[in-house]
Amino acid sequence: MITFFLLCYRLRFVAEQVSHHPPVTSFYCECKERKVCVNVHVWTKSKFMGMSVGVSMVGEGILYLLEHGEEYIFTLPCAYARSILTIPWVELGGKVNIHCAKSGYSATVTFHTKPFYGGKLHRVTAEVKHNPTNTIVCKAQGEWNGILEFTYSNGETKVIDTTKLPIIRKKIRPISKQGPFESRHLWQHVTAALKEGDIDVATEHKHVLEERQRKEERQRATTNTLWKPKYFIKEVMGKIIGNRNVQSLQIITFEYLYDISVLSFEGLS
Repeated sequence: MITFFLLCYRLRFVAEQVSHHPPVTSFYCECKERKVCVNVHVWTKSKFMGMSVGVSMVGEGILYLLEHGEEYIFTLPCAYARSILTIPWVELGGKVNIHCAKSGYSATVTFHTKPFYGGKLHRVTAEVKHNPTNTIVCKAQGEWNGILEFTYSNGETKVIDTTKLPIIRKKIRPISKQGPFESRHLWQHVTAALKEGDIDVATEHKHVLEERQRKEERQRATTNTLWKPKYFIKEVMGKIIGNRNVQSLQIITFEYLYDISVLSFEGLS
């Protein structure tokens, strides 16, 4: 578990790789004081594009505003690593769709990739629509990591400078207190070797980890045992699981196991 302290609020975050083939990761984040939480699952699909690597984020997230009883379902942008053989840099690209059935609002956020010649980095545009009246209520433009300008249908404007927002360092349990399958504990020797610049030792430790995981996978296959995530449960659209009917745009989703209606995060260990 990772914890961020935001002024008088505390933001808690937990992530888990819930599938290896395909590689699906789920994460859950909450701010108990603001009664807000988000549950996301994502399958990353990578491809080489000359001097770049593109990563498609297949999946969706649901943002819960518990005070209002609203759920906002959103997709994820693509990520690109550019100039991978020289001085690498990253950017986001593609469209993100957001919608809420209860409020009737939806939004389209477009992350613009930098043109080959000229143009700005990290540019983003967006529109918010009130679907019952088919009205555009807000437009936004700017850089997602810089200045964002919002223009509302009533003529009001708002500017947010993300560079002036506070940066809060996360707090993580020491490796000695982490579980055997937590990332920093599991990969600590690989990380240490990379920091020392010893690629051979890092590769050796990585090979040992991967061989152990392959052996465990073979044992599960032999005994016909399915991999069971620790913090998330797999749900299939339309199938009743527990006491609720799953309503999802994806065929398969991964839901956080704790009761989000009360934000019961203290039980995590």
